Amino acid sequence: MQPQEVFGFRPWVRRAGLSILLVAIAISAILATGLIFSEEVRRGWAGEGFVWVYLGALWVGGAKVYFGTLRPLAEISIEELIVRPLHLAGSRRIPWEWVSAIEQMTVGDRMIIHYSTSRGPRFVAMNLNLIKGRRRFQISVDEILSARGFRERSEGGSRILAKSPQM
Repeated sequence: MQPQEVFGFRPWVRRAGLSILLVAIAISAILATGLIFSEEVRRGWAGEGFVWVYLGALWVGGAKVYFGTLRPLAEISIEELIVRPLHLAGSRRIPWEWVSAIEQMTVGDRMIIHYSTSRGPRFVAMNLNLIKGRRRFQISVDEILSARGFRERSEGGSRILAKSPQM
């Protein structure tokens, strides 16, 4: 399957991941220097568990953001939608026939894609601010779902495209 449209991450997202990794490198270097050259550091704050947990979180988080942005955030074709939100471990390949509704905040930046699988209903949340070509992404999703008979309604602070009046 060749994607019709590919939507990457905005450039600042990758730079944010790189910044986190650079902070992790700097803290690791400071910590390593202290452990090698200072008895006080070895017996003091470097022995505290929170230091290692924080450092590990920086490395893992920075790596996840930086390397996660090397692939597109979303790919849209006539057959399916592929999304790779940073908060998930992998991608979600969602055939359009599985989609039951799309919920989008009218004021914010969140889009929730509701879909059904053989294991039951699922959803995936997207941060629209991270998408390079956000407006085109929204238009493409709307066009495909409208062609499939989805209808729009408003509920509270959300705009909903659904197959039926009930989501």
